[in-house]
Amino acid sequence: MNLAKRPLYNLCMMVISVNFLAAAPKLYLYLLPFDNINNEQAIAWLGSGFTDMLTKEMTPLEGLFLRNRDDLESIMNNRALLLKQPRDSRNILALGKFSRKVDEISVDMQFIDIANWEELDRREVIGSYNNIPQLNNELAEVVKTVCIPYLPQKKTTKKIYPDFTTPQATAIPKTFGDRGAVITSSIDDAIADLERSMDFVIGARGKPKEAPAKEPVAEDEWVVDINNRPFNEPSPENVNNTALLDQVLANLMDKPYDVFIYKPTYVYDEDEDDKMITVNMRVDYGIKGDIINDMLTSLPYTGLKQDGSLTIVHFDRENFNFSPELTKNISLGNYRSVPVIRFFDNDGIVMAIILDTPESRWYEMSSNKIHFIPLHQFSPLVDFTMGGWSLQVALEDVDIKAHYSLQMSIEEVDRISRVSLKFVPEAELGAIIFPHL
Repeated sequence: MNLAKRPLYNLCMMVISVNFLAAAPKLYLYLLPFDNINNEQAIAWLGSGFTDMLTKEMTPLEGLFLRNRDDLESIMNNRALLLKQPRDSRNILALGKFSRKVDEISVDMQFIDIANWEELDRREVIGSYNNIPQLNNELAEVVKTVCIPYLPQKKTTKKIYPDFTTPQATAIPKTFGDRGAVITSSIDDAIADLERSMDFVIGARGKPKEAPAKEPVAEDEWVVDINNRPFNEPSPENVNNTALLDQVLANLMDKPYDVFIYKPTYVYDEDEDDKMITVNMRVDYGIKGDIINDMLTSLPYTGLKQDGSLTIVHFDRENFNFSPELTKNISLGNYRSVPVIRFFDNDGIVMAIILDTPESRWYEMSSNKIHFIPLHQFSPLVDFTMGGWSLQVALEDVDIKAHYSLQMSIEEVDRISRVSLKFVPEAELGAIIFPHL
């Protein structure tokens, strides 16, 4: 018997397909072993103990699915896995670290949204080493407090068959008097309109107001009418110029630099430390030579200032339409990016990261997994300033010669296979740095 030809079989398959496509969103919580900040062996067991306890407490929550380090590495290696999750699902990484001072245990927790690597929350729990169960309960409450708002809301299931409706009373038809009142009211309105028309004809209500006439223009005077178009309203005449400006700004914001990386050199000082080697690396940064020329030859600028290696160009609203998105990106500094240098071994695993940034918050972080070295030698060579009427673009055509160094063991140096430098937007640094901290 061919089941595919039966209507009931086809209906069941359609219902199964719809249910699969309309899967409810989920909350994925990634729990990693907590970091023992001071590497105190006496309390090292708490690193996995806290994770096991939270796993037990969070498992019963409906709509929440726990993940471990292997799952996090899979997501990091293939971000496309996020697209295979049900729509509106959330992925939260819970990072914890703890330390002890006498009998006091201090636990710091950080919750990060894996989709954009933004910090969702940060909590601290302090308890007694002599009362670990109480500390576990407080820690579980903290995690639940942070996660519950992100749990998918239960949706009420729609019934297949409608409920029986409540019988409604039959409308009482209008009486002759009610209908007569409606007709009388309509006649009164018509008479009032007729009276206004007759008054207008005989002038009983005065002359109608007319628009003020324009003053005549003298023969020796030239006048141009100014429309009252809103200040920020886009002008159709500027569409072509705006399209060219968007292309130039995209190149300036995304790929403005030429970079040359020299091969690392190694310095071995047997007298100082016979097990460590200093790795030196030189990098030359410069702005692409054709960017300035393309901008000056293809766009109608309203102001140009050149002072040595510094070039400042002004573009105003007379020739360009500045979109709200462009204004927002410039005001928030979303175009700013910094160089990130990574050392990889033969298996493609990161061994060291050099982060060249002026942001002070990165200098407070450290890693027990890799060599993490934040420093500041690179300075942006392109900057944007958005005013009320114009956009200012500043470019400095100079070469920045940076010199980076770090110490690694002899075994680590032997494993270095590749060095990579990439400019990363400041808002996306967390996606690269946090997994290694």
